[in-house]
Amino acid sequence: MYYDMDMVQINDGLTETAACASSVCYDKANGLAFVAYLTGQAKRYGESSGKLCLSVFSPSQPENARRRVVDEGVGQSRGLLPCCHYLIGDAKTRMVFTTTRGELATFYRDYDFLNDTISERKEMYFRTGEGDVRLDAASYKAYLEKNYGLHVKADKEPLMNKASVYKGEIYTAVSFDHEGYPILCKIEDNVLVPFAICPQPQTYEFRYFINDDGIFGMYRVPPDDHGTGHAAFTVSKDGGKTWETKIFEDGVQSRPDIIEYFGKPLIVYNYKSDKSIENFPRMHNNRNAIKIIYDGEVIFEFFSKYGIVEYDFINIRGDLYMSFSNTPQALSTENGGAWVENGHPIEQGKEVIQWAKIGYLLGEK
Repeated sequence: MYYDMDMVQINDGLTETAACASSVCYDKANGLAFVAYLTGQAKRYGESSGKLCLSVFSPSQPENARRRVVDEGVGQSRGLLPCCHYLIGDAKTRMVFTTTRGELATFYRDYDFLNDTISERKEMYFRTGEGDVRLDAASYKAYLEKNYGLHVKADKEPLMNKASVYKGEIYTAVSFDHEGYPILCKIEDNVLVPFAICPQPQTYEFRYFINDDGIFGMYRVPPDDHGTGHAAFTVSKDGGKTWETKIFEDGVQSRPDIIEYFGKPLIVYNYKSDKSIENFPRMHNNRNAIKIIYDGEVIFEFFSKYGIVEYDFINIRGDLYMSFSNTPQALSTENGGAWVENGHPIEQGKEVIQWAKIGYLLGEK
């Protein structure tokens, strides 16, 4: 288990003093990692405030990151939710985000690294039996009700989730910021084409990949009677018609992740860590420790006393890398912007974006 990993901050900690929701993709042809994330205003700690940013760098030289502001939301708190990020061409990525204030919908902007340009906002669409409609809460709810008889009390907007690639096609899922049912889709330009759902309640994200063996997904189970969320691993062998699910009982306090690693699912989720560590900051939900499970076995665990929150994993030539949020300088409590639980201010773990190399996990190369 690692304690205090070898990690590099890839956002600007002077002008962006809250940061979370990182999403990474990799351009193999140009050797570039792209990390999109939500950030806040200078000297505003604890939670991000609706500015979508991007860092671009070689995975081996994150200290040389090029940083760009992609979009800014309306209001001071979570005006944007970045949710999906994927390659669309040579040194080009598409960043999809949901607006939660002002005009409610799902938009995207494209970044061209070679020309250092960012496109205008454009809407994402959702394919239904009546044609292509804008992706928003109304189309999400209507699709579930008409096709599956499922009713969701949606008072916010749906999210596009982490993208994955299978046989040259790009896939994602549409889920809800609170409780709902994930709709699995193929991405065709700016249109999401649904082909299945996972008919099990979830909160926030649904992440999955497809290979010749089936569909493999991870999501957060809604909190139980004790207020604890859990990570769920689910598999469909028939194209999404039926699912088999395993729930991990030791709790989950941030979004789980899943990627294909040498043909099999590699599962990542965080769990409540040991609070007996010396100089342990008071952390929201003790979001400090992560398990990596491969082929049904825990193969790696690591820990950071300053938090590991809203992480995203990627496989680059067999080595695992991750982007994530944590709080190495523990600023939010000092500045009064922390989460409050039981009358005590505690750290969110969402103040910088870090990049770390985990490496190759299956023994000798």
